[in-house]
Amino acid sequence: MRFLLLAFLFLAPIQLTAQVANAEFSNIAKKFEKGSYEAGLETAESVIDNDKHRKKPEPYLWASMCYYQIHLSDDEAVKSRVKSPLRNALKYAGKAASKDKNGNFVEANQEYFNTMKQAGVEEAIAQDADGDYRKAAYTYKQIMNFASDDAFIQFAKAVNDIKMNSYFEAERELREAFPALEESYRDMDFEPDPISLPLLKPRVVYYINHLVENAYQDSAKKVTMAARVFFPLDEEIKQKLESLE
Repeated sequence: MRFLLLAFLFLAPIQLTAQVANAEFSNIAKKFEKGSYEAGLETAESVIDNDKHRKKPEPYLWASMCYYQIHLSDDEAVKSRVKSPLRNALKYAGKAASKDKNGNFVEANQEYFNTMKQAGVEEAIAQDADGDYRKAAYTYKQIMNFASDDAFIQFAKAVNDIKMNSYFEAERELREAFPALEESYRDMDFEPDPISLPLLKPRVVYYINHLVENAYQDSAKKVTMAARVFFPLDEEIKQKLESLE
């Protein structure tokens, strides 16, 4: 059943062996395949600096993939030379998506963009757990640059903004994300993204509690009623609604 929260375990990071679909830049591809990620990154950045190619999504995706492999590396010498590899992997994934005007490139390389979403969600969750809400907000924004239609990510960012007392930004995100979630769950064929779905339950509970604590009882009840549609078998949500009746 779509309402059941399936047990979803994030896969352990694995080395990417897949090439960019329909790759044009074989010089980068060869270096990537050999595991020469720093050299591949240098070549990708050189291509990006070329006016002839700067508007193409592929070199940005290669840069992202090289940064991500460096992030996964156990080589401390490499990591000391390349700063913030995961943040840069997410950044270049977003740049690749922004250069893809018809969506075909992202669609052809969706597996990698899913990998980036998973890595970004894990990073944002860790940052949130550490109380570093500013970094978490930035990570959510990076994910949204290549997954702009994911209301789970947008809602998570909105709740994160509440934690930072950035209420104007939170309200803007909530106006888009929460109605989108409600509409999705009204569709009986809706299948939530298993990567971003785990973000919803703890954040919708936080949002309900925030509304109650600030005496927005009617809003809290409305959100809780929606949450009962999201999680109809969840006892915690059920009890919260009963307490608001």
